[in-house]
Amino acid sequence: MDLIGIGVVLIGIAFIILAIYFAKVLQQVGNILQDVDKTVEKLPRQLDGILAETGTLLKNSNNSLADLNTKIENFTPLFKVVGDLGESTHMLTSSLVDVTSSVRQKGAHTDVSDQNKKLGSIYGSAMLGYYIFKKRKESGVATTTQPVKKLPAPDAN
Repeated sequence: MDLIGIGVVLIGIAFIILAIYFAKVLQQVGNILQDVDKTVEKLPRQLDGILAETGTLLKNSNNSLADLNTKIENFTPLFKVVGDLGESTHMLTSSLVDVTSSVRQKGAHTDVSDQNKKLGSIYGSAMLGYYIFKKRKESGVATTTQPVKKLPAPDAN
């Protein structure tokens, strides 16, 4: 055999090996396509189940939303009352703040000597009352030593 014949035999052997390799690859691709075919066959049944569950879920969601709207409508007057109460308390507290700030401003403008005079007159009045109370008590002790006349009992007719 000459070199050309040996080259042709080597090319033939390489072609056979390459053909066997491509056959195995194509067989694997065929198996993959069969698995894909099986999956695609199951897909419509699975989608039908998913769509049925989705429809049920949407129906339940709509029912829940309608129920929630009804309950919110029932509570709306309560929320309005609470809002009105909040506004009323806000107005009351703001008026109290105004009153306290005006009293504070009046107190800030009062002179210390005027306050001392007022306190002095209050203390003086209290001491005078205490002195009078004490004198009455002492004079009442002196009169208790004298005999007390008893009034006759009323007739029970």
